[in-house]
Amino acid sequence: MDLILKRNLAHQTIPIEKLCSIFSNVGIQKPMKSIENPIIDVKNPYLYQNIKRMQEDLPSNMQGVSQNETDYLSIDIKMETGTGKTYVYTKAIYELNKLYGFKKFIVAVPSLAIKAGTANFMKIQSNINHFKNLCDYKTEIKLRTVESIKTKKGSKKYMPSSIRDFVTSSNLQRNTIEVLLVNMQHLKESKNGVLVRDDYDSNIEGYYRPIDAISATRPIMIIDEPHRFSRENATFKFIEEQVKPQLIIRFGATFPSKFIGRGRNKVEVKDYHNLIYDLNIHKAFEQNLIKGVAKEHVESPYNEEEVFKILAMKKGEFVRFQKTTLNEQNQTVKTTKELKTHDSLSLLSPKLSGITIDGILATKVNLSNGEEKFTGDVFFADVFATSYVRESIRLALKRHFETERDNFKRKFKIKTLALFFIDDIYSYRENDLKEPYLKNIFEEELRKKLGEEIDKCNIFELEYRKYLEDSLANIKETHAGYFSQDNVSTEEEIEKEVNTILFDKERLLSLVDKNGEANTTRFIFSKWTLKEGWDNPNIFTIAKLRSSGSDNSKLQEIGRGLRLPVDETGNRIENESFTLNYIVDFTEKDFVKKLEEEIYGETSFEQKALTSEQIEKIATNKGISKEEVLIDLMGKGFISYDREIKADKLQEFINEYPEIFNKLDKNRVRDRNVDKHKKVAIRKENYCKLKDLWEQLNEKYYLHFDTIDDDVLVGIVSDVITEDLINKTVRRTRREASEMVQGELIFNVILDSIDSSNDDNLDYGPFLKFVAEKTNISIPLIHAGIVRASKFKKLEKAFFTKDTVRSFTIYFKQRIYDELIKIYSYKKLPNTTVHPTELTEENGSPRDFVKTSAYLGVNERKGTPLENYLYDTILFDSEIEENNMIENISSVEVYGKIPNRTMQIPFIDGSTYSPDFMYVVKDKEGKPTINLVVESKGVKKKQELRGIEEHKIEAANKLFDMVKEVGIKNGYERQTDLDEISDKLRRKGISVTYTRQTNNEKILDIVRELIDGN
Repeated sequence: MDLILKRNLAHQTIPIEKLCSIFSNVGIQKPMKSIENPIIDVKNPYLYQNIKRMQEDLPSNMQGVSQNETDYLSIDIKMETGTGKTYVYTKAIYELNKLYGFKKFIVAVPSLAIKAGTANFMKIQSNINHFKNLCDYKTEIKLRTVESIKTKKGSKKYMPSSIRDFVTSSNLQRNTIEVLLVNMQHLKESKNGVLVRDDYDSNIEGYYRPIDAISATRPIMIIDEPHRFSRENATFKFIEEQVKPQLIIRFGATFPSKFIGRGRNKVEVKDYHNLIYDLNIHKAFEQNLIKGVAKEHVESPYNEEEVFKILAMKKGEFVRFQKTTLNEQNQTVKTTKELKTHDSLSLLSPKLSGITIDGILATKVNLSNGEEKFTGDVFFADVFATSYVRESIRLALKRHFETERDNFKRKFKIKTLALFFIDDIYSYRENDLKEPYLKNIFEEELRKKLGEEIDKCNIFELEYRKYLEDSLANIKETHAGYFSQDNVSTEEEIEKEVNTILFDKERLLSLVDKNGEANTTRFIFSKWTLKEGWDNPNIFTIAKLRSSGSDNSKLQEIGRGLRLPVDETGNRIENESFTLNYIVDFTEKDFVKKLEEEIYGETSFEQKALTSEQIEKIATNKGISKEEVLIDLMGKGFISYDREIKADKLQEFINEYPEIFNKLDKNRVRDRNVDKHKKVAIRKENYCKLKDLWEQLNEKYYLHFDTIDDDVLVGIVSDVITEDLINKTVRRTRREASEMVQGELIFNVILDSIDSSNDDNLDYGPFLKFVAEKTNISIPLIHAGIVRASKFKKLEKAFFTKDTVRSFTIYFKQRIYDELIKIYSYKKLPNTTVHPTELTEENGSPRDFVKTSAYLGVNERKGTPLENYLYDTILFDSEIEENNMIENISSVEVYGKIPNRTMQIPFIDGSTYSPDFMYVVKDKEGKPTINLVVESKGVKKKQELRGIEEHKIEAANKLFDMVKEVGIKNGYERQTDLDEISDKLRRKGISVTYTRQTNNEKILDIVRELIDGN
């Protein structure tokens, strides 16, 4: 399987366009030597004018043009993990070569894992074809990789061919681009460093040190993961002083920080240098460019947290532990205990059974589970307990198989992967030192879970059942690991695992191998080695079986699974929401809070004062006056007397009132321990009784209009103009102020009008064009209507304005509505299928659980629902819905809440409306023949159902009447057997009544009235 890249995605195209625009009107000189890049005049003022122009859409605190004192140009591009950073800088290389002739590029990465991923991306043939065929680049990247040199003592030291080829490639070779890939370990001064040693058997272009030859090419340096290359560290200084690039472009999600100011004014800020693009994590979530995150942890099994601290130790003799607990009075109790080599930690707590002390050094103690603890370290008993690890693995497997089952049922399946972070390689890898207990626990739990999942498979899941059975038959093939020690391993089996994880992403994403057999490898283990740079789009679960201990690495670990998934054809799935299950231990139970702080910290908030619209929104949501809102917000310290937002309270303000800020949908970052995702089971025997009605509700329809006579349209245009519906154009101004009068806060609104007739006058042609675009009426008909109107009313030049277009559009739609209501109908959308739905799989069988239980409601009523209710749980949004669910009506065979968004009936005014309940009701003879659909929200009494709302009910009944007629017609046209005709009529020719329930009506009365009328 080849991954299919997509071009011209806006979030990837914009940074490339900005980068290339920097050199607009900048004189780029021809190279002086054949091995050089063209020469950038880094002192050219146009460069920095262009950079400033590229920063105009950035927040002010991210803007700033910095001109280095050194002879190179710096550019920063910020892109969140998972949004295609490698693709962007690879395409930028092609574009810079195409536009300006740059040929020599160096890509610097911080780790071997990232290096492997980058190399794989640039070398894979399908990606090369993408840039050549789809992007139409006439050149091809020649990737050269810097590797360590392994030579025997006394043997010749050959100049690395990769460096020689990179340097000597001539700029006269127009069809190739040279890219040198190097990890940061090589970018430093060291005695035997591959780039700095001078004892090779030959030179390159007269240079005996490779780094000097590389520098002579005037390279462009691309730095990946810039937070690992801070300007103070030795690596960056080496780049500046030895590589001497003329341009450094930093691509990353995280940038290094620096401190500015002194004393109290000292603050930490991001060390940006000419940032031109900011795709931060908030924007990535908001634009659905990455998966959402659902954090979850196993609660402390004993609901108590025993904390241990290592106070002191003496080599070979003892370790002194301090234990902190809470007594029954919730008071802190501290005790100390000394343990010796080979003592069990169960002497500290029964939860630590099975872990012993293997060795005691001066400041470090080695434990039997592979952990190393140092003087001053603090740890929790539960997190170290084997039983807790087992529970965490169980939780991770539960989430994995929930996701995998759904992904396997898709038309084009998605291979579902999980990533486990662990602390100790020997708890997973077979070794001579101890039993790999973690691997053994995992295989035990996986074997058990596979058995459970196989038993769940129904007759429609035979293919998935086979996949699970193949997994169970060879458990060892289902998981693989990558650890830093693996880079020097000579074992064939380990080498195979590493190659699959690091270099063969496509194989890992494939459900079958090259022989057509099931590829069941989907669980990856790593000791933080894959915490940055490496990613796989189909990681849906990350489980941290030990805390990483670094706030910075938390975002990096999430980044391993944020990328949107690809299906079995290699296509990336867009326009859908996916979730990354993120399993941590309970010591990180505040992870979501910290993550949100980082997300909103990435979003520059520049609003200084609360707006009137925001105040009004809060007032409306809380059902209080605007004056009360202001008093409340001032009382909480969120705003000052003049409505200025207080910076120190901003985060608290955002959390309490997310609706008035640009805060993420809460489903994008969730804490399952706080906001439990309710699983609502479908009672399958009840679904069978509702099946026909449900399928009918999920058919796809569209609005069809008969033709309106041209003279009618001309008449409507004329009437709108002549009936003085459009008067002199004015603009309203609104000024609001709050002031204290006799000790009370008064909210004043002052309205005024300004004649703006001459502000936006239009020529007649553009006026007709604007009206036509807004009304979908042809220009000749609009012109004819204006001519007719001009016979009755003089039209001044001031009439033809943009405001007139807006007003005309409003009144025209009101008038045309009366005509449309006479001529519309519904038609079935061809070539569409009913399934899958919120309640059913793609094959039409009912799901075990509602796909999105939140669509049933946000409130839960405790207790068991009535036997004829569709679900095992009562979720609702309003009181009237709750009352309907608990109403026991003997004549109702079965009923259920219709999940939100399931059925949206289009109406002629451009709106849609949705029913809330479906009922199958027994007729007078006791047979379940009556189908009822109820919309249970809206008005207080029937008399208020006038105009458009009444028309909508008529429209719904018209829709269902049409469905019945089509069902009967299709039944006779396509079937010849009488039994088949009868079956078709039963399934597709059913009659449905649609009604709206007012707030003072009981569902019982509606049902009784319906039975009496049948």
